[in-house]
Amino acid sequence: MTKGSIKEDALDDKEYTGSLISLLENADTFIKNNSKNSWKIKGMDRVEYEDYPLTARREAIVNALIHRDYQILGSEIHIDMYDDRLEIVSPGGMIDGTQIQNLEIGKVPSMRRNTIISDVFSRLHYMDRRGSGLSRIIESYSDYLDKPKFLSDESSFTVIFPNKGYSPALKINSPDKTVLNENMVSDEDFFFIKLYKNLGDKVRAKTLTDLKLFFEEYKYNRLFTREDVKEYFGVKNSRASEIIAMLLDYNMIENKEGIKYVFKR
Repeated sequence: MTKGSIKEDALDDKEYTGSLISLLENADTFIKNNSKNSWKIKGMDRVEYEDYPLTARREAIVNALIHRDYQILGSEIHIDMYDDRLEIVSPGGMIDGTQIQNLEIGKVPSMRRNTIISDVFSRLHYMDRRGSGLSRIIESYSDYLDKPKFLSDESSFTVIFPNKGYSPALKINSPDKTVLNENMVSDEDFFFIKLYKNLGDKVRAKTLTDLKLFFEEYKYNRLFTREDVKEYFGVKNSRASEIIAMLLDYNMIENKEGIKYVFKR
């Protein structure tokens, strides 16, 4: 199990052995410990936002444990964490030889390579007997632009989770969620789409998350100053000025009343 980015060495590297239940718990703990969840204050409560939904990631780990091909000697399940995604790779492809990326997820037949292990996990309520796990993983990202992806070949099965702290939220009031239109999304979602389009590959994930939360605080009508940016982000004057300059360069804010700014539609 490793964590890092494409350009960096792993920041954390652990190997677990033991019972399947202990592997499930250790794998989930590894993901939780290496995630950087965002949060904000709503009323008197602190609301946290998970990088990777708990039910979805556990579903993927369970699937990896019960569907892997244990006859591939020397193989192991890998959990790789990057800035923008989580990948869970298990040995063994689809039982019937098909490729999951070529199938409609909602219509993938339920076939179990290890029936005894599947039955045990089902009796312990770690999985659903109906085989709807992949659909539930997709549904956990129903309000986000980026969706989990499934890939398989002859020797492996991979689930890729986008980091929700990196992915633009998308709540479209339409049955067709493929069309992005300013009139179809909320102010927050429209801003998030612009944010990721302009800065998604130029700043750190934490900066994107902070900008999202900062926008939610000020919307399109509240004025803010460099001091507000400095205090909210917990940075020095120079860094606050850099953030403002960056937003001005990408036409995401405009200057008002000299030293005040406002987010721009």
